[in-house]
Amino acid sequence: MRRHLAQFPRLFAKRLSKRLGKWRSSAIFGLALIVMLWVGIFLKYSDDLRSDLREAVRTNENFSMVFEENVLRSIGEIDKALLYLRRTIETRKDTTDFHTIVSTTDVLSEIIVQVAIIDASGIMRASNAGPQPAAPLDLSDREHYRVHLSSGEDRLFVSKPVVGRVSRQWSVQFTRRFLNSDGSFGGVVVASLKPEHLTNFYNKIDFASSVSIALVGNDGIVRSAGGSAGGFALGEDLNGTRFVSIARSAGMVTFEETDSASGNRRLVTFRHVRGQPLWMSVSTDLRAVYAGSAANLRLNAIVGFVLTVLILIAVKNILQAEAKARQKAEQLHLTLENMSQGIMLITKDLEIPIINAKCGELLDLPPKFIETPPRFDELMAYQARNSALQHAGEHASLNPLEGSQPWSPAPHCAISERLMANGTVIEIRSAPLPDGGLVQTFTDITKRREAETHVARLASEDPLTDLPNRRIFRARLEEICSAYAAQCDDPEAPGFAVLFLDLDRFKVINDTLGHRIGDLLLRRVGNRLKQAVEPGVLLARLGGDEFSILVPMAGSRAEIGDLARRLLDCIAPPFDVDGYKVRTGASIGIAMGPADGRNVDDLLVAADLALYSVKADSRGTFRFYSHAMSTELNDRREIETDLRTAIERGELELHYQPIIDLRDDCVAGFEALARWRHPVKGLIPPGLFIPVAEDTGLIMPIGEWALDAACREAARWPGNLKIAVNLSPVQLLAPDLGERIEHLLAETGLAPCRLEIEITEQIVLEDNENTIATLRRLKNLGVRIAMDDFGTGYSSLSYLRTFPFDKVKIDRSFVTDLVHGTDRVVIVQAVVSIARALGMTTTAEGVESDYQCEFLAALGCDEAQGFLFSGAVPADEIAGIIEKWGLSKAAGG
Repeated sequence: MRRHLAQFPRLFAKRLSKRLGKWRSSAIFGLALIVMLWVGIFLKYSDDLRSDLREAVRTNENFSMVFEENVLRSIGEIDKALLYLRRTIETRKDTTDFHTIVSTTDVLSEIIVQVAIIDASGIMRASNAGPQPAAPLDLSDREHYRVHLSSGEDRLFVSKPVVGRVSRQWSVQFTRRFLNSDGSFGGVVVASLKPEHLTNFYNKIDFASSVSIALVGNDGIVRSAGGSAGGFALGEDLNGTRFVSIARSAGMVTFEETDSASGNRRLVTFRHVRGQPLWMSVSTDLRAVYAGSAANLRLNAIVGFVLTVLILIAVKNILQAEAKARQKAEQLHLTLENMSQGIMLITKDLEIPIINAKCGELLDLPPKFIETPPRFDELMAYQARNSALQHAGEHASLNPLEGSQPWSPAPHCAISERLMANGTVIEIRSAPLPDGGLVQTFTDITKRREAETHVARLASEDPLTDLPNRRIFRARLEEICSAYAAQCDDPEAPGFAVLFLDLDRFKVINDTLGHRIGDLLLRRVGNRLKQAVEPGVLLARLGGDEFSILVPMAGSRAEIGDLARRLLDCIAPPFDVDGYKVRTGASIGIAMGPADGRNVDDLLVAADLALYSVKADSRGTFRFYSHAMSTELNDRREIETDLRTAIERGELELHYQPIIDLRDDCVAGFEALARWRHPVKGLIPPGLFIPVAEDTGLIMPIGEWALDAACREAARWPGNLKIAVNLSPVQLLAPDLGERIEHLLAETGLAPCRLEIEITEQIVLEDNENTIATLRRLKNLGVRIAMDDFGTGYSSLSYLRTFPFDKVKIDRSFVTDLVHGTDRVVIVQAVVSIARALGMTTTAEGVESDYQCEFLAALGCDEAQGFLFSGAVPADEIAGIIEKWGLSKAAGG
């Protein structure tokens, strides 16, 4: 209201200029007019100050909300990596050194720059940064170690910024404690990141140079800082400042503070980071906040000074000539015409004595309305015919007196917004006058609203794919769950569906082609998924390579199944990513609401269980949640627990299946196969516990044990009998595999040519440079390399040229179907012929009949194994196998 009253002296001056001829003798009136002019200028300045401050507070609080979401996302990713590393340490620490654990456990992230392990006495035993292996370093005095030593609470700790003793650089430490097998304190896992990472995200936002940000702990210490000078500094202690007395008393608070360094006043907003002992600070230099108001004051003061001079001259010369008075009135009119706001004066009789050109421009009025203003009711009739303004999708009236008598003074200042047909947003302020009239000002606030919309979008969208983020997805799901709760007793009510989609082999793509290609692939996947879902279906990215789909009106399970197939089909074709042809697949878990859960958490757990079930069994397909999955998960957890105990107690054992040389029907070697003899459940099949071991990381200690035990057993065999050992893809990723096998062969005395490493063709398909380099090193040692289960995956005969294998093992599915048609015979014949041409041995798996054996020998297959000869037997029965079949010539028989 004061803003419009501040404008009114100028408007009133225009009206009075027409009547100067009547008041030529009234110099006092001229002086009063000057007083009104300057009072209006300073009232406007006061109102501008308050408006600028309100806008700055709202901007600070909006930015703090965006910053809070990013910090939570970063902390969640770090904590997830720490929990995974801790689980690996607690599983493997008794059988594997800490350096191997750090180097073989995949906890890399785009935000984590170092991970380390500190033992129970405070000594750093391993790190993935610096020289490898890392030299022991005493960190027992560090707070991020001592806080876990003195407290039994299992929690994520965020340290104060510290200077690394090796890097000599500032870093923030994220730590969690881990336990020994007896439950005692085992040490601390550490993830380090540079403090500036927590503020790098904000550089993407177009900050003004006067804005600074900081991340502050509950202890008052600044963890990270960025933005312009004048804010908080990294490591600064805010205890004793207003942060302690004001910010800690509320979830979000904004106040003014004086910068101790520069003495400048700043507007500071503190927002508590949800669920963390942290605060997000956004501060703005008040000089920048009030810069616009000061500029307007200077302009208005200049105008006011000019008007004052003109009025004084008019007072002095009021009796000299009316022409001079009209000239001054015209100058006042020019001032109105050059204002940045539209202005309109309406009398109680609905006359419009004053309306400037800016008002006509904003309201899209014809020029004649500015030159010769109509009555206000005529202007309203024009508005009704042309529908110039819209509000909330309906025609909006300009009439400030609508609903009351035109001559009745409005009780207070009114503020409203209107959306124009051309998309412009106009703020309308209406201030009543004592005589029953009204002053209206019109301001274009389109850019302000666009900026607010942009900030709101940053808080609700995934920055990589522009899809809705996890917060929006959960909020929408909560709305639907609440809506269905009101009709939960209606059996005819349609359901809804939650789908979790996870990319297959994404980690391999990320590791081999780099995170930039991985990010580009996620964008391409998001674009394809957008095209596959129908309007009304919410598609969101939850993080990493996981997407979620919410179908509010699900219909039948068959319709949701069709949707899942469309999603899988749209991802199946290869992606052209920066010159690479990238092929990936997806797995989908589906939960149907409200049948699978009446609240958000239950539905998310159900969809996650369904996804877990798909990835555990087959991948590349979809599965609906069933209550049996919870039982299966519990069974798998029971197997995992028992398997850990079995590894510790030595319940695992190796059995050996003979490999027969088809040329002389003698034993050429044995394949080592793991068996688990459970004390209660008896012999557990490998197909049941090996997938669990691969999913939980237990495959590493099992694989190391099997390789060691097989080599020691084979060293006692006569002649040159070979021992074949399967290696999992996880073992091949270990950077020290070559050194360990070389050391094992030297320790056991087993000749390298007697050891045969079997790998799956999937490893060759992924074409990981490190894996191929490891295989070449083993081959250079003299170790034989065999491709196992050839033909079961994406196999092609051309893959035999990717790596110089010593042996190709033909999968049992081809052997079983030899009798059913010539296509299998042709495939086996082709494999045998090509392998022989390349100098490779061929071994047929799953031979169970004399017919199959004779057929394979006729085709030229070199070796065979299967129940026709013998199943896998314990080590003490090997002598009997050798006595029955004898040693082949190649094995020294």
